[in-house]
Amino acid sequence: MFLNPYKNSPGNLSALARLIGPVVALLALASAAPAAVWNVSTFGELRGAALGADPGDEILIAPGSYHVTSSLYVTTRDLVFRGVSGNRDDVVLYGNGMNTNSGVLEGFWTAANGIELHNLTIKDFWHHGVHVCDDQATGNLADDVVISNVKIQNCGERYIKGSGNGTSSNVLVENVHFLQTEAYLPRFGHSVDEYNYIGGIDAMHTDNWIIRDNRFEGIMGAANGGRGAIFLWVGATNPTIERNVIVGCAEGINLGNGYNPTGTWHVEGGIVRNNFIGWGGGDNRPVQLGYTKDVKFYNNTIYTETNYNRAVHVYDTASIPTTNLVLENNLIRGAIVDGSTGAFTLTNNITGAAVDPTWFVDPLASDLHLTPAATAAIDQATTLPEVPKDIDRGPRPYGDFPDMGADEYGSPMGDINYDGKVDGGDYTIWADNYGQSGVGWPDGDLNGDGVVDGGDYTLWADNYGYGTGGAAAIPEPMTLALLGVGGVLCLARKRR
Repeated sequence: MFLNPYKNSPGNLSALARLIGPVVALLALASAAPAAVWNVSTFGELRGAALGADPGDEILIAPGSYHVTSSLYVTTRDLVFRGVSGNRDDVVLYGNGMNTNSGVLEGFWTAANGIELHNLTIKDFWHHGVHVCDDQATGNLADDVVISNVKIQNCGERYIKGSGNGTSSNVLVENVHFLQTEAYLPRFGHSVDEYNYIGGIDAMHTDNWIIRDNRFEGIMGAANGGRGAIFLWVGATNPTIERNVIVGCAEGINLGNGYNPTGTWHVEGGIVRNNFIGWGGGDNRPVQLGYTKDVKFYNNTIYTETNYNRAVHVYDTASIPTTNLVLENNLIRGAIVDGSTGAFTLTNNITGAAVDPTWFVDPLASDLHLTPAATAAIDQATTLPEVPKDIDRGPRPYGDFPDMGADEYGSPMGDINYDGKVDGGDYTIWADNYGQSGVGWPDGDLNGDGVVDGGDYTLWADNYGYGTGGAAAIPEPMTLALLGVGGVLCLARKRR
């Protein structure tokens, strides 16, 4: 008898269920299959995995240098690319040079949602190091991208670029070292501005981007100018920009700029807190706040060597006035320039020559941790619920009241557990987490490179004895063992 699957009789439906049941079961098993792990050690293998992997797969990259000779334009969602050693210097993806217009011009394209990059270096590209672009499935800018414990070095336009259609949501950029070590050469030959067409992060149409714990160093154009180390504009909403260190860059944090093609606010909502921002010299602004609405700028430390008159520049037009911008608890060696037609709030900031160089550990290197000389800043800030910690993730306040600026004085380098002392308790935490990556100060990563290793031990050792009655000699190995038996045993296990 012929069974018509489209005839609604109970018998036929039962028979149909018997036919399709095994197929449904097989499909369910297939969907539950575990993600694959791809181990690659050549560029050909890396590109093959990037193009052939399925959503959710992880691509583990062996230590080595990988010349990017074909585009890494990745369109499969939820892929994880990870340097297997955990040390971002061990895996290097490189192009033909930031001043060489040949070969592959961009390092890595995240053309899909959910792509993650961990533990690697991307360097020497004419255009961008990483380009957050359109997700090929939705047509909108990629969401849920993670760039963590990465170094991006010597890129000729943007180290991270975000541009395309729609809005890119929930992107995380953390523990990234943005580093320029080569001079940027003029490339267009038309105007001085094009000599300076270089920047760190430049993204439009963003929502809930988090940019934290990064270091931006030396990003500068041929005419000693450039775009922001962090530059969000044209439809950016609710960014969180925190605990970044900006050293010797042409521009620091730019929320918006003078060019406003959409005729509305560049940035709406969000917070900028606990950042160290140095000055790159010349006619450059550490901070620009142009066409903003509902932005909070809290507990940042900004240093210009010569009391520069545009350390913070606020501006807009009468048709799109600055709205509900609040600057509070900031330490600014320089001036706040009001070029706005709207109103903004300045609360409890210390500015200008009142901010003395002796207040900081090494101001020219943007190490703006406070020294004991900063008595006018220590315990002088207002308590803000949005700023419960400082740039080192230490508790705020550490004393009776919070401190001005990004650093909360009292937890020195090496004081991992924030008890006011650099001692064996801190060593134990370091040893327990030795070899771990993607962690922070509370886990022993004192130098912020994303890995708990010997560099962090050195910082602890250099400050051993602080808060315990004065400087002290570093304990002998047997003493260390007694101070942190658990940590030493854990360290031994990890080494084996």
